[in-house]
Amino acid sequence: MRIIDAHVHVLENYAPMAPFEDTGRYDRLLKLMDECGVEKALMLPVVAPFSPRNNEECAAWARQHPDRLAVMADVPLDQPEAPERIRRAREELGAVAISCYPAKSPLDWMLEPAYEEVWAAFADTGLPSNLHVTPPSYKAFFALARRYPQIRFVMNHFGLVGKSPSDDPQCGGLFEVTTLANVFVKASAFYAIAETPWDIRCPQAVKTFARVLKGLGPEKLLWGTDWPPSSRGLTYRQNLEIVRSIPGLGAKDLEFILGANTARVFGV
Repeated sequence: MRIIDAHVHVLENYAPMAPFEDTGRYDRLLKLMDECGVEKALMLPVVAPFSPRNNEECAAWARQHPDRLAVMADVPLDQPEAPERIRRAREELGAVAISCYPAKSPLDWMLEPAYEEVWAAFADTGLPSNLHVTPPSYKAFFALARRYPQIRFVMNHFGLVGKSPSDDPQCGGLFEVTTLANVFVKASAFYAIAETPWDIRCPQAVKTFARVLKGLGPEKLLWGTDWPPSSRGLTYRQNLEIVRSIPGLGAKDLEFILGANTARVFGV
């Protein structure tokens, strides 16, 4: 069974982790992956004032360890240069996808004619769009996915359903994903859906995972750790074993969630 971590951040200076800014070093990640039998990890660069060249840094680490690491390109999709950066991402960075944490929310602006060239660039390159989508943006995001069925979309962290998602049948609208063949959801950042992220049993997170699994099915979910932020609550191994401990998950389900879906969606 291939095990692929679909969501990590790798950088030598991760200022938000202070005073442990070097937690996200790539050599630390590779050591943890080796210990846990994780074959490969997908890096989402953190391009910020404290790490302005993290796209290039992650690309270099992926070139050094092509069998272990792959890189997405961080591209702000609301910027004028976005289409050109998307078109150059594979050649210049070796990117397997484009990652965006939109600065403007909700995401209705993505449907405006001014951004058609952005989605044309995705369609032309075949790169998946990895997005941070909050529940208030579900309606616009799903409309976008329907408009561009040729583009693969991936939502971070259980669609950011929250720490105590409502008990409505559609999980706040997330389960509309089942009607869209080109949309996938990461089972990542368990601490973000936990009332008590320090609790290694993660009761709320496990409950939410089980509910999302039932609503979406195993072929829609991609496991990821969100390392190193997740290390504040869980070890790297715990981020993996918590998925294996979900009641009712069979071997085929785990194969899909822990690696096969990520390999298929991102082509790694």
